[in-house]
Amino acid sequence: METPIKFRSIAVVLATLPLASLAQAQNSVTLYGELDDGIAYYNNVGQHSLVEMQGADLTANKWGLKGNEDLGGGNKAIFTLENGFNINNGKLSQGGREFGKKAFVGLANSRLGTITLGRQLDSTVDLVQPLTADVYGPAFTTPGDADNNDNSFRLQNAVKYESPLLAGFQFEVMYGLGGVAGSLASQSSSSAALSYKQGGFSVAAGYVFARNDGPGGASTADETQNSAVTPLYGSTAFVGSRMIVHAAAQYERGGLTANIRYSNAQWKPYGTYAAFNRTETFNTAAASLGYFITPATEVNVGYTFTKSSGASSATYNNVAAGFQYLLSKRTTLYTVAAYSHASGTTFSQDGESIVPAGGTVGDLASSSSTPSQVVLIFGVTTKF
Repeated sequence: METPIKFRSIAVVLATLPLASLAQAQNSVTLYGELDDGIAYYNNVGQHSLVEMQGADLTANKWGLKGNEDLGGGNKAIFTLENGFNINNGKLSQGGREFGKKAFVGLANSRLGTITLGRQLDSTVDLVQPLTADVYGPAFTTPGDADNNDNSFRLQNAVKYESPLLAGFQFEVMYGLGGVAGSLASQSSSSAALSYKQGGFSVAAGYVFARNDGPGGASTADETQNSAVTPLYGSTAFVGSRMIVHAAAQYERGGLTANIRYSNAQWKPYGTYAAFNRTETFNTAAASLGYFITPATEVNVGYTFTKSSGASSATYNNVAAGFQYLLSKRTTLYTVAAYSHASGTTFSQDGESIVPAGGTVGDLASSSSTPSQVVLIFGVTTKF
């Protein structure tokens, strides 16, 4: 009497196998990440030369989980959780957040677009930044990352809509809810961008506005305190707003990639500071070339000009060159050489006085105590 039951059980299991396979094919969760470390030399940091282990000189140090569930009718539920960390000491990045790089959930439709909610990159980082030299590493970007070209801040409590690609066009809109009772605008952020691609030519433009007007500079946007280029780069919180407009164009043909970009970043103080007492504006223009000499060997060069004006006035001329050798599709050896020269003045760490501007190579370590800074980096990066 037991045998027929066993056969029926086996039959049921076999019958459900196609359904299990179908469900597995429609839904997925992916573990991914990047590991980047190197040895860096600076001729001047805090009046001394510096040799140190330094990660994230070409790509980021991160790991994450992303997944989707097929809901039918072209609809999917999606999510991403992405953690950033310091590879040399294991500490969390982005202010010690567990998933400080990205943490969002949403719905996607192949015809209607994607809506996501959570902590996310702003629209200019999504659509404009890929067309800039920041893809070659932080040495190629704006000094102090005054215009967020190197993704120094994210937007949290944010709702983002990303359109599908329509005749080469794509756009994004985004709003970060401040969550302040009685004031919709307080601590909020907004962003929008539009891109177009036709063949090897791409162009994009957008803006991001972040209001850090809460206690201690609280906002849906992170603080940017990377170096002496930007106001209040030390322990004093920035209380104010940042309005950034960014545009870029790129042309690709064969192994050659050429791009140009322009940004205007306005840092407006809301607090009372002795020196940082009116809007500081950063205008940046940059150009770069990348070329694959062989399928495994790439060279790239870039020039960035940044001019600040307002309560202080400084000029930064930066040049950078890189060499990358692909050991495989996942692993790359690289070297970067960069030089920065500054003239004019910037702010002291507490925003209370005006001091001479120091050379600052992109979005790397602290500014030089002299007008010039030289950086050499040798590193390796791998992805999984």
